[in-house]
Formats: sequence, structure tokens, C-alpha cells
Amino acid sequence: MRQNPFEMFLDRLDPTWRGDQLAFFRTLADVGRGAVPELAERVLKASCPAAMRQLVLEASFYHPWPEWIPVTSRLLRHEKDLGVFESGARALGRMGTPEALEALRELAPTRATQPFRDILDLVLRESDPAEAFHHHFARLLQGSAQPADANEGAHQLAKLLTPEALEPIRTLASHPDLLVYRHALRLLGQIQSPEAADCLLELLEEAHQDAMADREVRSQLTAFRAMSRPDVQVRLVQLLVQRWEPKDPVVAVDLGSDQPERVQSAVRTIRDGEPGLFDSFLLDTLVASQEEKPAHLARHLGQAGEQAAQRARRLEFALDATAQGLAELADQGFIDPQRLLNPLAECLRRNTGRTGVASALARLVPVTSEELLDLLVQEADGALRMAALEVLGERRDPALRATLLKLRRDPISDLAQRALWHLGQLPDPEGLALERLGLADPEEIQVGLRFIAMHQLDALVPQLLELVASEPQEAILLATLETLGALGSAQAVDPLLNLLHSGQNARVQVALAQALRDLGDPACAIALCAKAAELASPELHTLAVESLARAHATAHQPLPLAQTHALDVAVRAAWNTRQPSWPLRRRIGDALVALHLEHGSSWVDFANLIQETLHEKRPSGTVPTEDLAHLQTAARALTQKAQG
Repeated sequence: MRQNPFEMFLDRLDPTWRGDQLAFFRTLADVGRGAVPELAERVLKASCPAAMRQLVLEASFYHPWPEWIPVTSRLLRHEKDLGVFESGARALGRMGTPEALEALRELAPTRATQPFRDILDLVLRESDPAEAFHHHFARLLQGSAQPADANEGAHQLAKLLTPEALEPIRTLASHPDLLVYRHALRLLGQIQSPEAADCLLELLEEAHQDAMADREVRSQLTAFRAMSRPDVQVRLVQLLVQRWEPKDPVVAVDLGSDQPERVQSAVRTIRDGEPGLFDSFLLDTLVASQEEKPAHLARHLGQAGEQAAQRARRLEFALDATAQGLAELADQGFIDPQRLLNPLAECLRRNTGRTGVASALARLVPVTSEELLDLLVQEADGALRMAALEVLGERRDPALRATLLKLRRDPISDLAQRALWHLGQLPDPEGLALERLGLADPEEIQVGLRFIAMHQLDALVPQLLELVASEPQEAILLATLETLGALGSAQAVDPLLNLLHSGQNARVQVALAQALRDLGDPACAIALCAKAAELASPELHTLAVESLARAHATAHQPLPLAQTHALDVAVRAAWNTRQPSWPLRRRIGDALVALHLEHGSSWVDFANLIQETLHEKRPSGTVPTEDLAHLQTAARALTQKAQG
């Protein structure tokens, strides 16, 4: 059959050439919608090049005719090129008809790769935000059956939230599926409106009350499991009578009548009044206990235990999520923070809230509220104290210094360290450190020393040196020396070397040498070698070797050849003692491996020294196997250095 002019034009078309592309759009405008069938036949073939598919999809964008919808939808279902796919998705979005939007929604589950799904979600939001909201809302409702789709639905809903979204999201706050429920609470906290804040506060208070009731349920559940069925019945009636006598004396009398008809009538009356969590548990257990088969009650209690465990996790998340959402909305001005202080504090007082509640209260608590600040830092649970500390510290408010100081000696060492770190971010850390050093309590002085080392307060080195020279308490003296070593200030070299003498006890000598080693100063390391030789201490010789290794730990600053003799003397003096210490030998081996020499001839001697020691005959078991293995590794490393 003879071809029409449009078919002949397409046969000659080069979709990659700019001139043919312009001619294609002019020709398409002349032919009109009648061109779609011919283009569809060509573009849907597997052999169609990507440039032609791109051209046709761009044409469907500039000429949004309904006839394009089935062609574009079919193309996008298998399109692998992200750019071509975006052109087609935007073409459907521009058409904007119900059929085009439905085609976009149908593509979502078929294109699982994230970049393609991102394009579809973006086009849906731009084309019809209301329809996009319903689409993603439906995806969220798939819940645990399709968790990936539900998570993506929640992620996209967060971009579409407006005050009008409160009601549909609010309906999910009681959804039985835990995944849907959690996403709903998070989304409520992102709706920026006073109504959303009020809703969250109501949910927080409800969750707190349910958590209190759940605690009663679990307590009674434990007691019931240890009782016989008749005793359970008696106890249930007692509890129900106690709870309902003030509310409805008639119901209480019927419950205690021992007449099945009256008891059942009372149960129905209570159920009609929509009882709370604890009353519902008591009623269900009473009904189960009236069954003649004892196994029925045991099965009921087992199921109640499983439900309690699931409910506890659900309530814990609800309290944390609502508290965090409320804190965020309060910061944005959608609710008065004063309205939140008592509900959040009550959750902590009654031990229903967890870290999310603690951090939310720490975020909102006024710096003048000593009672609430003490509630946070005196929490029995260390995880809650840590959560509150992190938020209080990040506020960087000098008025919170006294509160943070209360955690400086927390029994959890990591928490105490974090408190000191946050204190160092406040103004005048030097003043705070000197204040600690001036106290009579030795523990407070040690807190101040840790604070100085943590924040590298070099300006206080003179005060620390004065403390070293005059401090009578050995524990404080040792801690001060450790702090000077951590600071690594050159100001401390000469004073510490002058203090190192033979009249001190071994602990002070070692502490002074450790501080000198930690300074990492080359001249200090050589001087320490001389002091170690003068005092003839294997421990000090070992520290001298470690000092040299620390001062010359890089190839850019190797130990000079002229100072190699001092290293050799220190190594052999510590190594060849009458009663050799294998832990010291391990430390020497590690130091030598870390050291860099200007001239590497000594590596052979050191490697041979270790090998000769390892080959010495000794009774089996006199040296720990791990020490021997450690030194063998060091000898191999030194041999490699010698060969290198």
C-alpha cells in the first residue's frame, strides 16, 4: 500500500538531529490527533530507539491529547531510562484528566525503584494535591501487609500535610495495625496548626491514663496466675465491688450477691457504660473464670499477657511520639508550652514516659523551674537522665549550669562525662574549673581536673603546676599529673622534670614520667631517658622508650641518629633486668613498632633482642602465651622495618 506523507516523513526521521526534531513538532501540529495511532505503532515496538520514545513523550506533553494516555502508560510501564520516564510522567500529569491521574497511580506499584517512584510522587503532588493525598493515604493503610509501600505512603504524606489533613490522620491514631498507628502519630506532630497540637495533647493524656491502667492490669495478671480459679473469682468480685460501689451502689450489690443472674446483669450494665482498660480486663477475666473448664481461664490469662506486652510497646511509643510532636509544635508557636509542662512531668513522676517524654520536657522547661529540672536530672532511669542531659546541654543556657553540675558525679560514668562536656560549652569554662579546684572535697577537685583535660584548658597549666608542687594528697597529685599529660603543654616540661627525683615513692615517679611521656615533646623524651637512667627504674626506662615513640611517631619527625644511643640504653635497661617483666617487654615492643628512626640500622638489633629472648629456654607455662605471641608479632614488624 502507498504510504501517506506523514508515514514517509517518519521513515526518514532522525530523532537525534535538531533539525528533524523541529520538523517533527511542526508536522505533528499539522496532522493533529490523527498522528497518534501511527506513532503508537512505531514507538511501542521493542526496537524503537530511546531518542524516538523521548520525542514522542515530549510531544504528548506539548499536545496533551487524551489519545496519548494508553500509549504513554504502556511505555512507562517498562521504561528504563529515567529521563524518558520523567518526560512521560510529566505528560500524564499535564493532561490532568481522571484517566491520566489513574494511569499515574497504577504505575506506582509497578515501578519499585526509588528514583522512578520519586518522579511519580512528585508529578502526582503537582498535578492534584488532594488526589495525591488520598492515593498515599491508601498506601499507608496497607500497613504491615505491605510495609515498604506503607512507609513510602507515610513519607509522601508528610510532604502534603495541611491543617485540613488533621481529621483523616486523626482517625488512624486508634488503628489496630502498629505500623499505621506509629506513622499516624508522627504525621500528627507535623501538622502545623493549634488544632493538631490540641489533638496531640489529648492523645498524650489518654496514653498516660492507659499506661497507668495497663500497669494495674499486668500487676493483677501476675497475681491471678498464682491463684486457683475459685480464688480468682472471689478476688475479681472484690475488685469490681471496690471500684463500682462509689459510682453505682446497685451494681456493686449485684456483683457481690453470689446470684449468677444478678452478677451477669451487673456485668452487662458495666459493659454498656464503656468501661476503661482495667475494668474491661476484670470483666473478661470474671467471665472466663465462670467457665467450668480450668483451661479456659489459663488460656484467657495467657492471651491477656500477650495483649499487655503489645499494648505496653504501643503506649510507650505513643507517649514518646506525642511528646516530641508537642515540643516541636510548641517551638513553632502552635501551643503554649506552659500547657505541656504538667502533663509531661506527670508522665515522668508516674513512670509512664520514656526518653521521648524526658527530652520533650527538657526542651520546654523554663530555666527558673527548679522542681522540674530536678525531676529530670534525678530520674532513677539513667537512659532518661541521659536524654534530658543532651537536650538541656544543647540549649547552651548559662542559667542551666547549676542543673548540669548536679550530673557531674553521676554513677554512670559516661553520663557524668557528657555533663562535663556540656558544661564546657557554656561561657567561662576556666572559671568553672578553678571553682572546682578551690573546693575542699577531693572528688570535686578530681571533677575539675577531668573537666580541664576534656576541654584542653591550656591557660590553667600554671595553676596545675602549683597544685602539683603543693598538693599533699597523693590521689589528687596523681590526677593532676594525668591532666597535665592530657593537655600536652610545653610549659610543663621543665617543672615536671625538676620534680622527678629519687625521694618520691614509685607511684608518684611513674605518674610524673607518664605525664612527661604524654607531652609528646622530643627534648622532654631525651631528658626522661636521662632521668630514668639516673633513677635506674625499669618502669621509667619503659616510659622513656614510649616517650620517644610518641615524640617520633611520624616519618616527618624521625628520631635523629645521634639520639639512637639513648633509645638503645633505655630499651636494654628495661629489657635485661634480673626479674624481667613481660608486660613491660610487650609495651617496649609496641613502642618500637610505632617509632620512626632517621637511620634504620638499629631495627635489626632490636628484632634480634626480641628473638633471642623468645628462644631462651624456660619452663613451660612460666610466660603467658599471649605475651609470647605479642612479642613475635613485634619482632616480625621490626624485621620488616629493617628490610624496608
